[in-house]
Amino acid sequence: MRAAERTLLEDMDTLRALAREAGQLAVTYQRGGQENRVWHKTGGSPVTEADIEVNRLCAARLQTVRPEYGWLSEETIDSLDARRKQRCWVVDPIDGTRAFMRDDPNWCVALAVIEEGRAVAGVLYAPRQDRFYEAWTGGGAFLNGQAVRVSTCAAETGCRLITNEEMVTSPRWPEPWPTVTLARPKPNSTLLRMALVATGEWDATVTLTHKSDWDLAAGTVLVEQAGGVVTTHTGEPFVFNQTVPVQRSVIAAGAELHPLLVRRTGFVGIPDPQERAAPAAAITEQKKMGDAPNSQRQLLHIVIGGELKDVTDVEFEDLSRVDFVGAFPNYKEAYDAWKSAAHRTVDNAEMRYFILHAHKLLDPLTGNHHHV
Repeated sequence: MRAAERTLLEDMDTLRALAREAGQLAVTYQRGGQENRVWHKTGGSPVTEADIEVNRLCAARLQTVRPEYGWLSEETIDSLDARRKQRCWVVDPIDGTRAFMRDDPNWCVALAVIEEGRAVAGVLYAPRQDRFYEAWTGGGAFLNGQAVRVSTCAAETGCRLITNEEMVTSPRWPEPWPTVTLARPKPNSTLLRMALVATGEWDATVTLTHKSDWDLAAGTVLVEQAGGVVTTHTGEPFVFNQTVPVQRSVIAAGAELHPLLVRRTGFVGIPDPQERAAPAAAITEQKKMGDAPNSQRQLLHIVIGGELKDVTDVEFEDLSRVDFVGAFPNYKEAYDAWKSAAHRTVDNAEMRYFILHAHKLLDPLTGNHHHV
């Protein structure tokens, strides 16, 4: 056995044990054993105390076992530097947080390893369903220790499909969908939808919106090792751990049904998240504003932070407790300071840091406005 294969099997042992521990920790919050506070992230998606605590447990364990691996998690501020390694841990502490909040059992803890853009190992644990899924490259896919395979469905008509009902019934399709069986209700968790495809209980799942790598990595290796195919709706294989850790869409299905679904949906225009975010990434990570010509130089950047009353707004709880990180001569230095401060407070979802570019200064003595 090659060293890389042996290491991957050791990683699977770590993931199995940790997923069970993390799942049981989450259950204590769902069943009222511990207070489960709720916040809302920018964009409105919820995050709970359980998400944060499970994330903290996973980070402590995985980064200790393999400190040389990269790190990507839904509940940790993304750092390209932190995850640009040959292998990277990918964590979704609770996939299906909305279901978790309403005491619905359709949620899971998801842990995965990606290597050079591919998902090579993953586990999904749904403790309230007593379902433990696992898969690794060359090892097969399993549910509670029993090997699983995708279905052999080879036709759209009559297939069992997990997707939004509105997508199938929309009158805008040039070719109307045939009669299919839809999951009602469908699981809130994208990863559990993929797991149901891997076991053959459902034939396919289709999502025509962006999904983050942590929503997909563990499910991708599970479906692939069960004999299925996972791509975007245009048939592009997933490349994980890119500059923006997001895929444009998802189709997971058996090998014969998959190309039929790609043919039907592939013309839909969904932006590539890498193209849309490339300019922003270049500004924050590469361009050194201090090296720009005088006509472009930005002279004052202030980094501050504090607890917000609502993370969807910028009203602070207590202005007397605002954390002044520092003033910086260019955006690059300010960004580095912002990133460092944000990482230190990742466990407090209400604590946010900002970069203030002082483009206009008021001189109270003269009343003059100085434009920077």
